[in-house]
Amino acid sequence: MKKLINIGLTVLLVLAISSVIAYAQMTFFLIDNFEDGDYTRNPEWWKFDNITLEVKDNPKTEKIDFVAESCGTKSLNITGKAKNWYAGGFGTNVTIDASEYTRIQFDLYGNDKLGGKVKVELYEDDNNNNVLEQDSKRGWIATDDDKWVAEVKVLGDGFTRISIPFSAFADENPGMGDDTWNPNKVDKSGGLLKVQFIIVSDDEAGDMDLSVDNVLLTY
Repeated sequence: MKKLINIGLTVLLVLAISSVIAYAQMTFFLIDNFEDGDYTRNPEWWKFDNITLEVKDNPKTEKIDFVAESCGTKSLNITGKAKNWYAGGFGTNVTIDASEYTRIQFDLYGNDKLGGKVKVELYEDDNNNNVLEQDSKRGWIATDDDKWVAEVKVLGDGFTRISIPFSAFADENPGMGDDTWNPNKVDKSGGLLKVQFIIVSDDEAGDMDLSVDNVLLTY
């Protein structure tokens, strides 16, 4: 009898652990935490214009900082020089059904002296072909899919957790897609196709130096 009870308790424990793991997997989708030290694969990030990307070791802190502790040992460092306030950008293909998530989150390491802003761009598929069409003659504007944009300020030294609800994003190319946030994979749609970060300085020709880590989608 005792053996049957032990087996029953073991089964219940396994089921409980499985439920916790399944729930944890469903609550967020990790795009990248850069712990592999390589921004060119798994996933591949591209960059454009006057910025440089490099995965670097995170600075050590003697103070208790739960955000910094969650950032592990590495993050993606972005440096560059602005021209007309704009320095450049970087992004990656995602192509997932993001309809179950409500926000994008990332940890941002700033610089007291340089400041700046980060513009987050989300592109979702509206013509059901799993492709983002862009017009190179018009600043690479998305011609058939929605482009959603939100902007955050780069704060001082240290990591700040940035969490932006999708409801805070504005449609930057009205009339090109369906002007509705619907990043779901239906009817051959690619869902959320691409995530992109644009780096903007506080000065017209200012230098930029910041880091990004733990880029993910969550509830």
